[in-house]
Amino acid sequence: MNSIKTIVCSLTLGVALVAAATSAQAAGDAAAGKAFYEKTYSGNKYAQSAGVGAVGCVTCHHSNPRQNTKHVKTGKESGPMAVSAGWRDPKTGAARFADAKKVAKWFKRNCNGVLGRECTAPEKANFIAYLSSQ
Repeated sequence: MNSIKTIVCSLTLGVALVAAATSAQAAGDAAAGKAFYEKTYSGNKYAQSAGVGAVGCVTCHHSNPRQNTKHVKTGKESGPMAVSAGWRDPKTGAARFADAKKVAKWFKRNCNGVLGRECTAPEKANFIAYLSSQ
């Protein structure tokens, strides 16, 4: 019976530690998110498509995340990235980062285009933490 209690306690502690680590990771680091948002990358799909040397988030999303964004190639506006700006999706009325499916879609598309790979979970958490702090 004691061995079962030990196993249950160990599993409970393990689950608690994983939950704490996941929660801390989900919170993100706004300073790291700002650095990620402002960095440019060369030799990527988006830079080649736009005919420029390097692109990053700020190429299409204004360097001031409270300002409207404008796509570098199409000129399409998509509203400010900062959560505090109160932008709402014109089709669904959802606030920025409120629709998990859309967030995943845009991270996948833009990370692959800019970085040539998908963003890591910490990169995404940091990015959202930064834009949530603005």
